[in-house]
Amino acid sequence: MDIGENIRHLRQNLGLSQAEFAQRMDVTKETVSRWESGRSFIRRNNIEKIRTVFGVPVEHLLGEVAPTRQDVKLPVADGASRAEGKAAQGEGVFPAYKVDRSASGTMLRYLAQAMAPADVAQRHPASFFVRLDSVDLAKVYPQGCLLLADQRMRPYNGCTVVAIVDDSITVIRRFQAGNNTVVLSTLGLKAPQPDLVLDKRRVRILGTVVWFQAGHDVTPD
Repeated sequence: MDIGENIRHLRQNLGLSQAEFAQRMDVTKETVSRWESGRSFIRRNNIEKIRTVFGVPVEHLLGEVAPTRQDVKLPVADGASRAEGKAAQGEGVFPAYKVDRSASGTMLRYLAQAMAPADVAQRHPASFFVRLDSVDLAKVYPQGCLLLADQRMRPYNGCTVVAIVDDSITVIRRFQAGNNTVVLSTLGLKAPQPDLVLDKRRVRILGTVVWFQAGHDVTPD
């Protein structure tokens, strides 16, 4: 892949539209479009900014291997970056997000930071919180709680995942995988949403849920 394709892959991997990616980079949507199509030269300072903002090694942008979910950080604000640093140091502070509507579907939007118990943080240092605002999983979790999702843990049948479908829709659902398909289910108390039965290539797992706690544990930066 060339650098334009790698940038597009990174943007889609993070669930961002071109406009949202452009906003975080402080450029226009048209500029991002030209980058991705190879119609515009990408200055070194912009490459460095992508590396800094999204935590991507420069080699993944310039080389032949596109960044994967394990290589990138979720799109976060400055406060969340500090929180990730504390989590890495074992202090149990992680960035917290909510699922919010975007121009192209739904995405994770940064809220603040939240603390997990020290033993949980030590076992799952590469994690983030997401607030469960819907009632889709009401049989399992209380509405408004915080789910801690580990980005490095492989999903297993019956677990809850935070996933991106078709590079545009972020969902929190129960996971079941077959040979070539993934089933994403809700466990609501009233008229649950129908299962999503999808080709594996249409689903990108952002994290596997390993813990949950009260939503009021979110703290400002």
